Amino acid sequence: MASEIVEVVTEGGEQSAANAGDESLKNDVYTAAAYGDLEKLQRLVEVEGCSVSEPDGLGYYALQWAALNNRSAAARYILE
Repeated sequence: MASEIVEVVTEGGEQSAANAGDESLKNDVYTAAAYGDLEKLQRLVEVEGCSVSEPDGLGYYALQWAALNNRSAAARYILE
């Protein structure tokens, strides 16, 4: 069986490592809210400066992810 290597090239050039890191942190906010990881959520907002007031790629906010997954402590933190 032959092994193939597939190279994926995005249209418009390469994304910088800094932008990729920022996007990753932004996604972590939604994940932390959905899983109720309050410590991580607080660190992302207070230390890393991430926002809970912007929707993710699907149009959901961190508060919605917390509420949909019954993570009341995370939801309360977001509402503060």
